[in-house]
Amino acid sequence: MNRTFKIFLSFFLIFLILSCNDSKTGIPKPRTYPRVDFPEKKYALFNPDNCSFQFEIPVYSEALKDNTYFNNKAPNDCWYNILFKKFNGNLYLTYYPINNRKDFDKLISDSFTLVSKHDIKASGRKEIKIHNKYGATGLLFKIEGNVASQTQFFITDSTKNFVRGSLYFRNKVNTDSMKIIQDFVDEDILHLIETFSWK
Repeated sequence: MNRTFKIFLSFFLIFLILSCNDSKTGIPKPRTYPRVDFPEKKYALFNPDNCSFQFEIPVYSEALKDNTYFNNKAPNDCWYNILFKKFNGNLYLTYYPINNRKDFDKLISDSFTLVSKHDIKASGRKEIKIHNKYGATGLLFKIEGNVASQTQFFITDSTKNFVRGSLYFRNKVNTDSMKIIQDFVDEDILHLIETFSWK
């Protein structure tokens, strides 16, 4: 290999290396999520016939009677789904009458058991006491992490009536992408709890 060619090759390699060191090299953009246009917060009274409860739900949601329970008939006519179609979400509400102390204790125990099923993927859990101005009491569970249902609660009068609620979104579980929607719907659930009363 002659000397002239070696010099040319050296300059070419130096030029190639320097040309690759461009300070304007693009940096990959961070992952983003689709923009969500939220509706204005407005509420209407939900007062189902022949049920012992009432509360306010968003006007952009829809209340539908739930007639099935694992392919069987629902235990009573006061099971409802509050659909958040825009967000692909569903708040499942199940009602049970309380006949005695044993019923009440079992309903409380079942609620904790259902919440605990999320513990495998949960990174934490908050339990917030419910006691609104209408005398409805209970517990709100805020489950943290990539779990199927981050918001669950029960409301009771401790003697005759018991309602359990659990919010699910029919999307891939991803806390980061769903947080803004979860927070928006959580406000509606808090409003439901604050306006919940027994008839």
